[in-house]
Amino acid sequence: MTLLPDTMALFRRYFTKLLRNPTLLVTNLVTPVLFLALFSQMLSKLSVFPGVGGSFLAYLTPGIVVMCSVMFSAQAGISIVNDLNSGFLQKMLVTPVNRGAILLGRLCTDVFMVVFASALVVVAAIAMGVTFVTGVPGVLLLLATSAFFGLTWAAIFLAIGIQTRSAETLSAFGSGVAFILLFLSSGMFPTSIMPAWAQTFSQWNPVSYVASAMRSTVQGGYNWEAFGQAYAVTAALAAVAFAAALYQFRKTVH
Repeated sequence: MTLLPDTMALFRRYFTKLLRNPTLLVTNLVTPVLFLALFSQMLSKLSVFPGVGGSFLAYLTPGIVVMCSVMFSAQAGISIVNDLNSGFLQKMLVTPVNRGAILLGRLCTDVFMVVFASALVVVAAIAMGVTFVTGVPGVLLLLATSAFFGLTWAAIFLAIGIQTRSAETLSAFGSGVAFILLFLSSGMFPTSIMPAWAQTFSQWNPVSYVASAMRSTVQGGYNWEAFGQAYAVTAALAAVAFAAALYQFRKTVH
């Protein structure tokens, strides 16, 4: 079996590429923290609206963690596009490397970065005064949920990247979808301030399910029903995303 060693080798390769572009890496890591700091201060008066729970900073924190899941997952698609267009992927395909490791190595890199960025947001939130009512176990559950959601989105971006082979198209799609899903969800703002059509969209938005589940680790205590719904929605989305990614990859391989 060469799957594990090949996956680790490609993980190191992708991770090294990230480290060689410190400007992009630092910008991506700092951006969610800046969003947390700026939005929580500029929109602090939203704390009086129903559903916020008294502290808009605490309410916002899970939404910013979800932002990390989507933001870093986009790198999966961009990376595979670069490998396709540079010819690196074609060169790998004529080597004995395990085919599954090509995708898994990329996905592992993205999950690692999602968890790392999410942990930075959690640390920043705690430094700003947020208290996780569920303690360390709740933080770990939040990070695990972020990793699962990020893994799902990485598969989506991989499928789109292989299909389009265009970093520009992928970036435009990623930015547009991220903007719509994040800002039309209960992750960033309470639905009580939204118009009726936005509230309806939010109810069907997967980001809302994940953010609501994560929020229970910060405010009110574990909501296992919310976590069950979040994982069910994410699992369904993951099944479609991985099927699409594998289909597109097999077309490329053959």
